[in-house]
Parts: sequence; C-alpha cells; structure tokens
Amino acid sequence: MRHHLALFAVSALVASSAMPAQRGVPPTFPGARSLLWVGAHPDDEVIAAPLLGRLCVEEGLACTFLVITKGEAGQCRLANGCHPDLGSVRSAEMRRSARLFGAELTQWSLPDGGGGAGWTAASGGLEALLSRTASIIQAVDPDLILTFDPRHGSTCHPDHRASGDLVLQAAARVPRRPTLYLLETVVTGSTVPFTISYASGGTLAQGTFGFDGNQSLPSVRQTAWQFTVLAAQAHPSQFVPNAVRGLAKLSPKRRVVFAAPAALALTAASPTSCN
Repeated sequence: MRHHLALFAVSALVASSAMPAQRGVPPTFPGARSLLWVGAHPDDEVIAAPLLGRLCVEEGLACTFLVITKGEAGQCRLANGCHPDLGSVRSAEMRRSARLFGAELTQWSLPDGGGGAGWTAASGGLEALLSRTASIIQAVDPDLILTFDPRHGSTCHPDHRASGDLVLQAAARVPRRPTLYLLETVVTGSTVPFTISYASGGTLAQGTFGFDGNQSLPSVRQTAWQFTVLAAQAHPSQFVPNAVRGLAKLSPKRRVVFAAPAALALTAASPTSCN
C-alpha cells in the first residue's frame, strides 16, 4: 500500500509542479521542448527513468512514449496471476508509468519477442512498418528522440535492438528530423537473488555522457533515481517488492544513465557486444 501512496503522491506533484519548475532549471538539451521515448515493452522506460524524470518532469518537456508491444510473452510475477491476460495487465501498468512522467502514451500490439522479422510480418511488410513508425514520429514532431542502441539494446534483448533499428530507419524519413539519442546504459543482473548493475555501453569518443541519478529534482522533492524506483513500482507484474528494494538500495555511484547522440555513437563499433 505504501508503494501505491508514494506513486500517487509523486504523480500529484508532477501534475501541480512540473510547469513552474521548468523555468528555473538549466536545460539538459538546450532548445529542446519535446521528447519521444521509444521502447519495445512496457517497463523498458525503467532503464531510462532518471533521465526521463529530469526531462519530462523537472524541465517540463512535452513527452510522448511509444511502446511497440504489450509485453505479453513475459513472465507474470503477481501472486494472484495476471488477469485477463499478461498483455492487458502490462498495458495498464504502462499507462500508470506514463502518468508518472506526465507523458502521452501510444501503445502498439506488435508481437512480443517478434523482433524486426516478427514485427515486419505482423505489419504486412517492412515498408508498412517503417511508414507507421515514421507517421508517429511526424505526428509527435519531437525535438528529441531517445531509444535503444540497436547494437546492444541495453540488455541484448532482440526486441530492444529491433526498436532502436526501427526508429533509426523511420526517423530518416520524416521532413523535420529530430535529434536522436541512443540509450547507452548496459544492464546486467539476476532476478533471484536480485542483483543489478548499470554500466556504459559507449565511449567518450562516441559522445556518450552519464546522467547522475543522484541529482535532486526540486519539483517532486526527490532525486532523479527515485523515478527508477517508482517506475518499477508501476510494473508489479514484472518487479517484485524485492527487486524494487534492490533498485532503491543500489549504490549511489551506480545510479547513472548513459546516452549518446546517434550521429556520433554509430560512427564506431560499440564496446558492448551481444553474442
């Protein structure tokens, strides 16, 4: 119950405080007024949550989340099961998380685990898939896009990598091309016992920077890292209480989100490989 109250309290602060706060905060990306986050599954935003909290809440950017699947192929970790089905439960969780960031949500239902080939087949061909994605980008018209690096996808999940590749191709089709940043955070760990580690999948030469999740966000009276904890709480079918506690207790020196401009990041091979 405490988790739900905490999530409600921060969501209320987001609604009441985000707009005034943006005027007194130095921008992370000067000139940017809007952001599109693209992930493959509900809960992928947890990896980028501190940076998203800073941009969407503290700086007041107009944020939109595009989630390509409903996550129906995952594992349900709710004690009483996921009803009527896992995809429906995870979609509802994703809506809750998007509200936490004050973001508009577009939720697709391409097959979880399908990757590029599966999404292409379900869309009726690559051209249709790229056109659909480009149409979303053009409709949102973001100044910035943040998505997975297709070379490692943060966890080497094929869907993560496919979502990054899809965005790269589709963004090249829109008339006003947004600035594209790739999530360079590499996540490793285990579920039981819960362990997690965050590291950089890019280099300074590729423009990779680290956003410190220990930064205070005055508008919500929390650190940026707290958005990782709260976003995980918004997805109880995937993050059991022990996992949430593990995220909350992660060493402060590990609370870093890494990102890099795609134009620089993709000029050289990633130091992180997926076998």
